[in-house]
Amino acid sequence: MTSTAQPRFRASLALAAGLAFALPACGNTDPVVVDGSDGTPYKVSATASFPTKQKVANQQSLKITVRNEEASRTIPDVAVVVRGLQRKLPAGDNGNGKIADRRRPIWIVDEPPAGGPTEFSSAWALGPLRAGDERTFTWKLTPVLAGEHEIVWSVAGDLAKDGPVEATGGDADGAIDVTVAR
Repeated sequence: MTSTAQPRFRASLALAAGLAFALPACGNTDPVVVDGSDGTPYKVSATASFPTKQKVANQQSLKITVRNEEASRTIPDVAVVVRGLQRKLPAGDNGNGKIADRRRPIWIVDEPPAGGPTEFSSAWALGPLRAGDERTFTWKLTPVLAGEHEIVWSVAGDLAKDGPVEATGGDADGAIDVTVAR
């Protein structure tokens, strides 16, 4: 029997509605987030499930469900950022600098959430989420590297042009520790 992590989170998030990035003057190149929500947090709940014991080459489903707990406000573009699906080879272990891209998969994304891919390799968005509604992000993943791994996920309310906007002011995120056997 496969065990499954099912953490439950209820959080207030300052997920920005209508986010924009502005580059400040005076030589500072760090983007500044302009928050169109006036700092009013969105209330969401989220659950995640993924088998914590897996075998190489056996496909599994990662499911993250996000519910908008607001009474009347719509989240502009509910998104989930997932990290830990790949790793980087150590600099000294990259074929004496002959490998152009040191990233190697831990899991292969066989099927991303339907309608969810974005221009960001670690973020998926499923559009507006009305008050009281929920949306489930489902990935079909195949592990290709045995060992102890961690998948870290977080909910965002919108994706800005320059990258995913991290949710602030709440705990709509989680981590799942996974053991992959040969």
